[in-house]
Amino acid sequence: MALSVKPLSDVLGAEVSGVDLSESVDEGAFSEILDAFHQYQLLRFPKQTLTPEQHIAFSRRFGDLEIHVCEQYLLPGHPEILLLSNELKQDGTRVSIADGGSGWHSDLSYMERPSLGSLLYAVQTPEKGGDTEWANMYAAYETLPDETKKRIEGLKAIHQFDQRSNPRLPPPDLRYRDAHSDELRALTPDVQHPIVRTHPVTGRKVLFVSLRFTIGIADMDDKEGAALLDELLAHQENPELIYHHQWKMGDLMMWDNRCTNHRACGEVVQLPDVRRLHRATVLGDVPY
Repeated sequence: MALSVKPLSDVLGAEVSGVDLSESVDEGAFSEILDAFHQYQLLRFPKQTLTPEQHIAFSRRFGDLEIHVCEQYLLPGHPEILLLSNELKQDGTRVSIADGGSGWHSDLSYMERPSLGSLLYAVQTPEKGGDTEWANMYAAYETLPDETKKRIEGLKAIHQFDQRSNPRLPPPDLRYRDAHSDELRALTPDVQHPIVRTHPVTGRKVLFVSLRFTIGIADMDDKEGAALLDELLAHQENPELIYHHQWKMGDLMMWDNRCTNHRACGEVVQLPDVRRLHRATVLGDVPY
């Protein structure tokens, strides 16, 4: 069966069929996948059956993999895989972050080198809830008023991992995640990235801010910066920029963190219903 690429929506995303990612993908097919990744920003590979080793092997085709700073949430024996699950261990403690990704974000934008892309595999899907949305951040930039585009050109935003530092979000719910330790905060100091970044492959401009990780605008009066950031964050929530996905068992969703934001949406899945996803994250470069 030949590889096939079909759009998921008018705004972003495509479904890739005719490829079994548990096997080695030949160079011709991989080149098609890479082209589709850059064109559509988000790819769905349905009906996959992947071991962690196979997931990691395919992900590595796109670059070096990131080891997440929250070591307690890594898959035992496979630190390249971040667990996202509402499951509990035998001692009653959480396996991972049960409400992970509930605010709009681009993975690892709080790092000096944010992620190039993420590959999230559905090991177990719930009967209800646990959907994910993605926003096209090319389109978010392109649909800004010209006056706003001029205003933000050359400005940098401040990104921070610890949710307690974000004035737009409530404190983290400790039923579903751990509070950040002083050691973790030391590993993830504030970083500054251009509000308008340029995609290194396509050359297109991207609005690179998010509700979850962007906490302010550098070198700007706090009140003025907060108002501008509020405007940019509200703009990206336009439904015309967003694709909504309901997970199916065996879905592998791969997205470009350089030009999309995403979020988990709906209520946190409650036991005995289980949502278990495995994420591999490809290391990116310094935004410019």
